[in-house]
Amino acid sequence: MPWSIRLLRAFLGVTFVFAGVQKFLDPNFLRPGGGDYIGTQLAGFATGTPAAPLMRVLEHVPVLTGTAIALVEIAVGLATLAGIGILAASLVGFGINAILWLSATWHTHPYFLGSDSIYAVAWVALAAGIVEVEHARRGRVAGPIERIDGISRREFARGSLIAGVAVALGLVSKALAGPASSSLGNVADPTRRSTARSAAPSGSVAPSATPAAPATPGRVLTTLDALPVGRAVGFTDPQVGPAVLLRLANDQVVAYSRACTHEGCLVGYDQSSEILVCPCHGAEFDPAHQAEAIAGPIRTPLESIKVVVDRPTGDVILPA
Repeated sequence: MPWSIRLLRAFLGVTFVFAGVQKFLDPNFLRPGGGDYIGTQLAGFATGTPAAPLMRVLEHVPVLTGTAIALVEIAVGLATLAGIGILAASLVGFGINAILWLSATWHTHPYFLGSDSIYAVAWVALAAGIVEVEHARRGRVAGPIERIDGISRREFARGSLIAGVAVALGLVSKALAGPASSSLGNVADPTRRSTARSAAPSGSVAPSATPAAPATPGRVLTTLDALPVGRAVGFTDPQVGPAVLLRLANDQVVAYSRACTHEGCLVGYDQSSEILVCPCHGAEFDPAHQAEAIAGPIRTPLESIKVVVDRPTGDVILPA
């Protein structure tokens, strides 16, 4: 094979093996409630995309879907690297990225910022290169799967080996995965103090200056004593769904929806950088500035949720 095809094989093969292994190494990928849980991702991928019907079907079996995707990615990557059933592997790889293009990165604009589109084209280029090589070597164009009615023992053994190694690699990766973390991300030292903010973001309400002010009707989410400055806690808003409550300063508490405005994955709070981060496609939001998007493929801020701090009790309340 020419070196151009070898380079493409190496890149796509390594990338797909890494993608599958990474899913098994992530303790939250198959765990309901995790920040990057596959079920939440599928629900987000179904929002306004051409692949929505398929995503809604797969959403009913998220763990099976996530496991299958990871194993297929590993198998496709290994087959591409080893040159076993490489044409079939290329077509499967194209199918995976084409579906992701029509779901996960459909809303990415301009289109060239989305990685799945170029991966789909790369798989097509690899398949075309393989066909050309076969045509030059045998004087004919190879079909997607050669001799489908008469697979030799050697071919069957090689395919079985790829499947076995993929499963083994998946099991090892899963065994090496760390413990499941909070869906809000890592929690730093409670004594750590965040930098003072000069302006309160949308969604925060300063405590009442009147000590005798009555408690605001609504649901108590937590108390100031239980939520140190710089910390975050998750809760569920009846209208918005999964949400996050953050204490930015002594009298400054804010709340936002955790649904990323890109594809709906649940964001987590990175206390070291004091930002909300989407684990799916890297979007970042600044909770101190109305949760505006500061990085990633989206520019729409997270939805703000009004909360109130009752000074007499120190309760943080979600108004009724």
